[in-house]
Parts: sequence; structure tokens; C-alpha cells
Amino acid sequence: MKLYTWPSSPFGAKVWAVALATGMDKKIEKVAYHPWQDDLDLSKLNPLNKIPVLQINATETLYDSPVICQYLIDLSKNQTLTENLWLNLRQQALADGMMTAGATARYETHFRPEALQSKDWIGRQFKAINQSFKALNREQLSKDVTLGNISIAIAFFYLDLRFKETLNWRDSNKNLADWFEAFSQHSCIQQSKPVDAPIPGSVRLLAR
Repeated sequence: MKLYTWPSSPFGAKVWAVALATGMDKKIEKVAYHPWQDDLDLSKLNPLNKIPVLQINATETLYDSPVICQYLIDLSKNQTLTENLWLNLRQQALADGMMTAGATARYETHFRPEALQSKDWIGRQFKAINQSFKALNREQLSKDVTLGNISIAIAFFYLDLRFKETLNWRDSNKNLADWFEAFSQHSCIQQSKPVDAPIPGSVRLLAR
């Protein structure tokens, strides 16, 4: 199997963390692929032209990240990651929303010309992220390696990567910060957390 992803993608990082936690990483080849690369290969695998994409064989692909994660969990027969299924799916959905809001704000502030940026749109993304932190403070997060906990930890890593100084979330979320410090030491998280990588020259950025 091949996993098309990019080092800074939080969704790809989440999938890889699940692959490591289930032992499925040994059956997967990672392929670095930026979703803005100027060719048609990715759109053949995923008509939405988004990563991550898991190519199972010559004719089958899976997307998006929740679908891939569930496939790897089922294939590995390691159901401990989703023992409390609906709790894990809800936590994953919340974490995915935080990642989406963070990525949206990143594109708006980093790739779009300043004159075209919408402060209201950016503010909406940060509001969603901060409301999600408040919701997570009401959760009883464990240190167990579960789909929900993996998703939350990867979301925190991504927000630190892109907006550590802007959000400064630890000051008002000490319990979450303490949980993150402990949980992030799991090897599946350390080996998969999103990191920056040079953007390929073939990528077309937004018009400036």
C-alpha cells in the first residue's frame, strides 16, 4: 500500500500515527505529495485533489483521513484504538475540525496576498479553535493510545507548528497542556507529528 501525504499535513500525520499504533506502517510506503503539485497524478487517486490518500492496489484508493484510519484499524484487527467507538469518533471529528480551521487560517495568512485576506474569516477560524479547546477541557482525556487521543495530539502539534505564538493556548489550558506533554511522548506520536518541509517548485501558489 502507498500513503500519499505531506510532512506538514496534520491529517496525514494522524493516519501515520494510527498506522504506527496498529503496526500497519510495515505494510505502507509513504509517498511525499503536496496537494498543490501541478500535475494530475493525485486527482486520479482522489478527485478532490486532497491528501492523505491510501492506495490499496492498482484500482482501489481510500480517502479522507477518518476513512483511512478506520480501514487500518479494521485491517490490523486492533480494536483497542476505538473500543469506545462513538467517543473516539467524536473526539476525532473535533480534532479534525481544529486542524481544518488551522489549515484554513494558514492558507489565508501565508499564501493569500495581504490585501485579499479576510480578517473576519481568519477570526472565525481562531474562534472555532478556541471554542474547541474549551470543549476539550470538559473531556476526560486518558493517556491510552486511542484514535481520539491520537487525533487531538496531532491537532495540537499542528497548531503549535503554525500558530504557537498567536494562540498561546497553554496559558489558559493547563490541564490540556499537561495531558499533551505526557501523551505526546508515545512513539507513534513522536514519529508522526507534522513538520515543515520545503514546498516543491511545481506548486502554484495563490495569485499575488
